[in-house]
Order: sequence, then C-alpha cells, then structure tokens
Amino acid sequence: MKPILSGLTVLTLAAGLVGCNTNKGALDRNDNDVRPIGYYNKQGDRDGMDRSKGPVTDMMDNNRTDNNAPRNVGYDQNYDGALAEKIRDRVNRMNNVDDAHVILNDNNVIVGIDTSENNKKAVDHRVYREVKKLVPNRDVRVTTDDNIVNRIKNVDNNLQNGKTTREVSSDVKGIMSDIGKAGTDLGNAVKRPFQNNR
Repeated sequence: MKPILSGLTVLTLAAGLVGCNTNKGALDRNDNDVRPIGYYNKQGDRDGMDRSKGPVTDMMDNNRTDNNAPRNVGYDQNYDGALAEKIRDRVNRMNNVDDAHVILNDNNVIVGIDTSENNKKAVDHRVYREVKKLVPNRDVRVTTDDNIVNRIKNVDNNLQNGKTTREVSSDVKGIMSDIGKAGTDLGNAVKRPFQNNR
C-alpha cells in the first residue's frame, strides 16, 4: 500500500508542476514586469544614513553619516567635530605621538597625547606649537599625563557618540583644572618668552 501511495503522491506533484508552465512568457529573460528591488548604498542619501550594510545594521549601529563630512559621524550638531577631527589627525601624524584625543570647549582646545617618548615635555611643546597654528585664536592646553589623557579620551569618546558639551562640562572643567595643577598648561608657558620680547 505504501508504494502505491508514494507513487500517487509523486505523480500528483509532477502533474502540478507541468501545469505551472502554462505562461509562455515565464522563461522570457527580457520581461520587465518585475518591480524594482531597492539595494542600500550611500549614493543619494538625504537623511545621512549609511545604507551600505542595510537598515537593520544601521539601526543597531546608530551610524549616521554625511557623505561629504569627515569621520565625525556621531558628534552633536552643535559641536565642531570637524575641527576636533582636523586637530586630532594633524597631531596623530606627528613624530612620537601614538594617539591623540581632542576636546573643544568654548575657546579652549584640550589635547591629550599618548606617547612612548621619554621626554614628554618636548612632545607637549611640539604639539602645542602645531595645534596653535591651526587655532591661533584659541587657548590650547596639551598634556601627556596618563591619568588626564585617559579622562580626555573618555570625554572625547562621549562627544563622538553624540553627547553634548553640556553633558560633559563638569568632566571638562575638572580636566582643565587638573592640567593647570599638573603644571602642563603650556598656553601660558609658551606665551611668556614672546611677551617678554615686546
């Protein structure tokens, strides 16, 4: 009985498949009746979403990008992330700088440097002069103190993830105070020799 039932099942399925090809144009490869399928890419983005990996990945990453902007994809719109990135990139290209972290706060630029150089003061001074060229009208503070640099890195990461300057203001004030206490406020130290020559 089982072989007969199996045979009838196969015969019924085969007959059904034969009937599926009644449309003579079904195998026509030039048929354009199919609705277009949307593929995600970065071209033509108006809302700044990175659609290169698909909508679910975008939602999970919360990755919003502007095709013409630098890497400051997560900065709050009121924060000058482009300038912070520009300073960071310039400092990272300098000799004896392993990694740089930048915070912009009002008229202050705070730069924390990871370096393996033994003469950290020399690195501080070189970085200060380079950053001052980029932002001559701002107060620049540079430090290589490991504890302060870690705190700068945390605030910098928070800003890159969209936190506002108001949300990190107490951390920034503490960092600026500790830089002054540590004696690494190069802004005043580097200005003094030039002011005495007037």
